[in-house]
Amino acid sequence: MNRLAKVALTLSALAGSACIGTAAMAQTAPNGTLTGVVVATKGITVTCDLTITANSSTNTGTIALTPGDTNCAALQFNSQPYTTSYVGGVFTFHNVDVTTITIGDCYGDISGTWDGSTLTISSFLPAKTAGPPCTVEGYAF
Repeated sequence: MNRLAKVALTLSALAGSACIGTAAMAQTAPNGTLTGVVVATKGITVTCDLTITANSSTNTGTIALTPGDTNCAALQFNSQPYTTSYVGGVFTFHNVDVTTITIGDCYGDISGTWDGSTLTISSFLPAKTAGPPCTVEGYAF
């Protein structure tokens, strides 16, 4: 009976450590190049191909949009690279400055949920000078 209890305890410990390891891995910030698609709206809506480059050792990153829609080329990300942070599963680009196709541009933070393989983005940036905010939804992996 003692031997069976020891085997059960050992298996429980191994199963628990496997779960802890998985949770810890999901807590590692994105690093390298992620690609995906975003839908951005500020008066008009465009669907763009997304490329994010993240450097977890320097907490910096860049954002690039390409067509998708031809109007994606009019969206310009200024003053890159941006400072990034990763807290509690949320990856954030700070002080993102975007020249938009409509009046007012946008400035603020863009955040997404990182699960260790996919960044799910659902964010908005306030208008920099006028007009509605920019909304950004999509994913990158």
